[in-house]
Amino acid sequence: MLKKIVPDPPRTSRSVTASADFGTCNQAHDPILSVQAGVDSEDALVCAVAALKAAYETNAAALERVGEPLRSLLTATENSLKKGLALAEAVLKGMEHG
Repeated sequence: MLKKIVPDPPRTSRSVTASADFGTCNQAHDPILSVQAGVDSEDALVCAVAALKAAYETNAAALERVGEPLRSLLTATENSLKKGLALAEAVLKGMEHG
């Protein structure tokens, strides 16, 4: 039998989600929705990017239809969504290439 000269690389486990509840209507009742624990973090991030893109598009559609003072609020929301989307996409790209 041949002896291995180079050891196997250590097994790395991928990170996963923890559980998180939402949908309480400002704590008026117990949560009705949740993020499940144990979902692969890359898969969860893909879903988060999709949700952020949908929110961005919804906000953009609202921006086309309103005047001040709501326009300023929607513009601030647009900026926050852009930042969140850019960060989430950057992390996702890093995970795909890492």
